[in-house]
Amino acid sequence: MAEAEDHFGQTIGSVPDSVALLRRHAPEAFAAYLMAREAAYRPPPEGHLPLASKELVFIVLDVVAGHVEGALAHAEAGLRAGLTPGQIMEALSIAILVHGHQCWARAGAAVMRHVEHITASEQG
Repeated sequence: MAEAEDHFGQTIGSVPDSVALLRRHAPEAFAAYLMAREAAYRPPPEGHLPLASKELVFIVLDVVAGHVEGALAHAEAGLRAGLTPGQIMEALSIAILVHGHQCWARAGAAVMRHVEHITASEQG
């Protein structure tokens, strides 16, 4: 499925393990998931949010869900799309207000450690 490889390569870098498993064991469910994901990533004017905003939403939702792997992948993609560490942290601060400290402890802190690591590598 070159289409899936291209889509994930362009969005978060590669097909995550969990998605590869879905593709192998439930190809029809995977096809539906891929179609929905491609729709979510449509650029303007078909889509309404710029890529950086979409990645920020993905980061926050993954953090709230406790999905660290996804949150880290979207944090990297968000930085590539132009998000700043401050924007990511501000959005995570809002998530903490709504969902409590546990979402920070489970996944948010890991995101910011990853963001720190990436930005430090880029600067030095």
